[in-house]
Amino acid sequence: MKLKGTLTEKTYRDELMASKSHLFNDLSMHRFLNIIRKTFPEMKTAHVLSWTPDQGEDIISFLVDTHSVIKIELNRYDNTISPIVDVYPIEIWMKGLSKTFQIKIAVAFEMAKNDLIQGNLV
Repeated sequence: MKLKGTLTEKTYRDELMASKSHLFNDLSMHRFLNIIRKTFPEMKTAHVLSWTPDQGEDIISFLVDTHSVIKIELNRYDNTISPIVDVYPIEIWMKGLSKTFQIKIAVAFEMAKNDLIQGNLV
């Protein structure tokens, strides 16, 4: 998908920058970050694509570098419950998504690509 510089894209870019900062700098995201690093030891960058808070769990999907999406379901209150982790190639994840969410992923993909090129790594 070709980005056009729309207000929607700018909004997503701002949101993705803030959520990336939150992922790598906020202690509350430490468990998620550890799971990503364990699953992808060579990870250079990651961006939060979606966050669905449930009653007792958080379900978050992340774009890892430019190749994969990892979806993590983590119990919010009990650290002894193992997380549910699913990994998808980016091409598989994109299938069947709404146009709006495809735009968000395209913006995240562009940001990840720029992170890798410019060395804005974790």
